[in-house]
Amino acid sequence: MANKKQFIYIVDDEPLQLELLKDHLSSKMAGYEILTFDTGEACLAVFNNHKPSIVFLDYNLDSKVKGAMDGLLVLEKIKKLSPKTEVIMISGQNRIEVADKAIELGAFNYISKGDGALNKAESSMFQIFENLQMTGWDNVTLSARTEMVFANRNKQYGAYILRTNYQKTAAKAFLITVAVFALAISAPIILEKISGSLDKLTEKPIEVTVELKEPPPLDKNEPPPPPPPPPPPTIETVKFTPPVVVDKEIAEEEQPPPQEKLNETNVGVVTQEGTEGATELPPETVADPDADKVFTNVEEMPGFPNGGESAMYAYITKNIRYPQMAVDANITGKVFVNFVVDQNGNIADVKVLRGIGGGCDEEAVRVIKSMPKWTPGKQNGRTVKVSFNVPISFTLRN
Repeated sequence: MANKKQFIYIVDDEPLQLELLKDHLSSKMAGYEILTFDTGEACLAVFNNHKPSIVFLDYNLDSKVKGAMDGLLVLEKIKKLSPKTEVIMISGQNRIEVADKAIELGAFNYISKGDGALNKAESSMFQIFENLQMTGWDNVTLSARTEMVFANRNKQYGAYILRTNYQKTAAKAFLITVAVFALAISAPIILEKISGSLDKLTEKPIEVTVELKEPPPLDKNEPPPPPPPPPPPTIETVKFTPPVVVDKEIAEEEQPPPQEKLNETNVGVVTQEGTEGATELPPETVADPDADKVFTNVEEMPGFPNGGESAMYAYITKNIRYPQMAVDANITGKVFVNFVVDQNGNIADVKVLRGIGGGCDEEAVRVIKSMPKWTPGKQNGRTVKVSFNVPISFTLRN
């Protein structure tokens, strides 16, 4: 009988990320068919027809279809349909509450997009297969195998109880053995410590007499020390925290002050009462928490001038030059390039994620670096750094 075909699902609404992960896994997983979906609804529609062994699932899935299910809801439904299917959650938002919720719902791992994401996904996939091999059918204590062997039989028989409790019994026996061995080794040391302590208690204490001298007389003519300097004057201020978008409800004491309060007093980094006659605020500054952070998804994504993504690909096609070395060696394929659009819209940190050689990698980097200044991305009203992945195809025509 032929082996049953195995499937791996990739669910991501970003075409570039989808293609990059599929190409990476295809070279590693011969014999597995990789199916891709851009929404969770499309994945669940065919789930029972081609049940996968592993699902790589993006957290944000609503960039194309507004109101689409997010990754956590899709994860919950997959685990209800097939509890044994392992799910690896991938997200561009490095938020601990999302990771905790994913693990709680049964995800095998949670990976943040960016540098090293492909290697982490590959490592998690091989860890899953290693776990499956370690708990394979050749394990006589496997619960599924035990249930099949004793199906429709008397489970009160001793063999069934021995098999189901084998792991617990073996663990208890191992712990007891270790404890007894440790006690046997440490018993002489403990007895020696106790004996030495008893000998010290029986020794006669030594009496020592200490004579205290009279303190020197006080000098009545010595002036008293000067009083401490008064604190600097302060003015009344009210704490104003820059607004940040969060998922949880803000506590009452962290709410921004009303406009009426701001009109009556001064804005500062803390709430304090003022000193009469004070007119200056303390020199405090509020730092931008996202100044050096590189995002993969933001509220307002960066834009290529005069046309966005389509204009960018048109620019690359117009300016790319096929290296003569690659033409002579008949080298074709895709070069995956990563770059960052900084707060000023400039292109920075250009690097090749996966190349094909023959001078194609260097040519792809050159074209990306030559792109004009972009419109920078924004998060919480501030311009921030945003990372992009772009595939550049090199194809020879006859």
